Amino acid sequence: MAQKKRKAARPRTDGAPKPEAPLDPLLGPHMRGAAGLEPESSHPTFMAKQVVMSFWYAFDGLFYVMVTQRNMRFHFCMALWVMSFAVIFRLPALHKAFLFMIITFVFAMEVLNTCIENLTNLMSPEYSQWAKIAKDTAAAAVLVVSIGSVMAAGYLLIGPFFHTLLNPDFWKTGTFEIVGVAVIVSSVLGFWLTRALRWPMRVFLIPFCAACAFAILHISVRGGDWLACCAMFFFSFLLFNSLTRRATSPLWPLAGHAAGAAVYAAVTFAMFR
Repeated sequence: MAQKKRKAARPRTDGAPKPEAPLDPLLGPHMRGAAGLEPESSHPTFMAKQVVMSFWYAFDGLFYVMVTQRNMRFHFCMALWVMSFAVIFRLPALHKAFLFMIITFVFAMEVLNTCIENLTNLMSPEYSQWAKIAKDTAAAAVLVVSIGSVMAAGYLLIGPFFHTLLNPDFWKTGTFEIVGVAVIVSSVLGFWLTRALRWPMRVFLIPFCAACAFAILHISVRGGDWLACCAMFFFSFLLFNSLTRRATSPLWPLAGHAAGAAVYAAVTFAMFR
C-alpha cells in the first residue's frame, strides 16, 4: 500500500506575529531589562538595586571616557581651575551656576562624541568616508560647545580677574587663596608629569591628591562656598583617577583626598584652639 506523501508546511498568512529574533548573547542582564525582556521589579529591594546598578553603569561609562580620552581629562583639568578662580573672585551664585552648567555641557558633549565614535567603529570596522564624516562632525560639535564655553567663561571671569588682582586690598588678605590655586594647578600638572616620565605612580599619587584636596578646602572655606568645594573635590578625584589609567584602585586617589582633608582639619583645629 503506497504511503501518502506529506505536504510541505506552508508559511502562515493569517497575520500571526513572527517569533522574536534570538537575543545577542553579548547583551548583559541590565541590557536585557532595558530591552523589555525582563520587566522591572516592583519589590523595593530589587528596585533599589536596579537604581544603584544604573548609577554604577553610568559611572563606569564616565570612567571609560576619562581614561581613554585625553580631551576629557583636559576638560576636567580646566573645569577644576575655572571653579577655583570663580571661588576666589567671589562671583555671584548665579554666575557660578551658569559656569557649572556650561562645564557639564562640555562634559556631556565629549561623552556623546566618544559614544558616536565607538558606535561608528562597531558599524564600520573598515575605513569608510561616511564613518570619517560621522566622527568629524561629532568632534566638531564638541569644538563648537568648547568655543562657546570659553567665551562665556571669559565674559564672567576676565573682568573680576583684573579687578581682583589689581586691587591692593586683595593682596593683604587673599594671598593664600592665590597660593591655593597655584597648589591645585601644580598638583595636577606635577602628577601628570610623573606619569609622562613613568616615575613610580603610587609614590606621588597620595601626596599630590592630598595637596590638591588641602588647597580646595582652603579656598572654599575662605570663599564660603561648600557647593563649589564638593564639585571641585569630585572633579579632582575623577581627574587623578583617570591619570592613573586604571593601573591602581580608585581607593588610592580617594585616600589621598581624604588625607588632605584630614590634614586641613588638623591644621585648622590647631590654629583656632
